[in-house]
Amino acid sequence: MKNIYKVLEKKYDTEDYLTQNMMSRAISDLGITDPSLLDVIYETVIHHTGDWPEYEGWGSSDTRYTVKAVKEAVDSEIKHREVA
Repeated sequence: MKNIYKVLEKKYDTEDYLTQNMMSRAISDLGITDPSLLDVIYETVIHHTGDWPEYEGWGSSDTRYTVKAVKEAVDSEIKHREVA
């Protein structure tokens, strides 16, 4: 199995720092190792970071909210795969 961080770095190298950092943080905090979940993680994170104004700071509550949303999306995806 490919290292999820190597896949993240290669596949999402054009994304901004905040998006890459939040994806990495969610992977780390949630213990995600399956690279096939990266698209689910990305879609969830970009929903939160995609239009974040540069002049506004990103705080710890924003990080917690984003990681929680990733957990819910990943759990839902895994459940869906088990049914299919």
